[in-house]
Amino acid sequence: MSEGRGKYSTTPLYGLKNRRSGSGFNVPPERPERSRRRRNFTFLQVMLSALLPLLFLVALITGYTELHWAFLVLSLLSLLVMWLGKAFVPQARTTMTLVYIALMIVSLAAGLWFTRSIMPQTQGKDPGQDDLLTNLFGRNVTSRDVQGYTDQQSQGPLHSETPVPTASASSESEERLLQFMNSWINDDNNAMLSYCLPSWVSSQENAQHAIFKIRGTSVPSDPVVIANSGSDADDSRTLTMEVKLDKQIGKGPQLYRYEVLMLRVNGTWYVDPASLSSATEVRDETTPAPTPTLMPTEPPDQNKVLYYNPDGGSYYHASDQCSKVSQKYLPLRGSFLYKDLDQYPDLKPCDKCNPPGRSN
Repeated sequence: MSEGRGKYSTTPLYGLKNRRSGSGFNVPPERPERSRRRRNFTFLQVMLSALLPLLFLVALITGYTELHWAFLVLSLLSLLVMWLGKAFVPQARTTMTLVYIALMIVSLAAGLWFTRSIMPQTQGKDPGQDDLLTNLFGRNVTSRDVQGYTDQQSQGPLHSETPVPTASASSESEERLLQFMNSWINDDNNAMLSYCLPSWVSSQENAQHAIFKIRGTSVPSDPVVIANSGSDADDSRTLTMEVKLDKQIGKGPQLYRYEVLMLRVNGTWYVDPASLSSATEVRDETTPAPTPTLMPTEPPDQNKVLYYNPDGGSYYHASDQCSKVSQKYLPLRGSFLYKDLDQYPDLKPCDKCNPPGRSN
């Protein structure tokens, strides 16, 4: 019996009592809950896929530098939140980052270009000039729209490497127009606005963009006033100006003529920018038309045989079968050589077979 007792002591049920506890069988521990839930990046997804691309397109179309800087800042913040929060899968984060780096480079270049070409950096001005400019240009114009005017008044006459063209006659209106063209030559939109009609400037939502659309990418040179209607005693004058324009289309400078309307406001002459749409290309009408070169004709053969009707015929013919002659006289019986034509002064050349004419 003792041997059998030792044998069954190793069965699976052996020691079952010892493994029991006061609360019953041991239960495997439950899996701990996640310490934090998955974050929701819906707003970030909308920002990166819709709002920021829309802002990028609006900034490129309108050209406002403020929109370009806003796009750059918001893009950097969105990418930073995406990487720190580990939003989206790693491949999506990498792709989104590369796309926005390219967009930010384009936006930065466009913003810098507009800053240089349309809204250049200005120096300090006298704060007391704002009221004067408001009275001059109207209350709807911002200080940025007339910044070029304030700079000119505070800094004095414009100095540049390109000399200011002089008027062909002593006329204040002509000088103001040529100063306007000099600002165009120097690619200074703000200075151009200072010579523009104040009422036109105040009517524009953005004066810099309006003047940029008028001038475009054309580069003028050699402006000359060739005609001036009226006198300086009038308040409005029309100046005829010729200027060479390079429209940057590969043709080089072409000569254009403008009929520019000048208006005097408070004793100062201003350019009406609307009249700058009157440009017409000047064609060179002095070049004579080519004259056709006449090829010399060979003299008729002196031994050519000519024919006539000896029975009262009044024409001579190149053929004895000329269709102008009645059939009853064909073939023509009379004949002679061309060199003997003068012996038949009463005969005329036939207009049907076109024999050689008489030599004068």
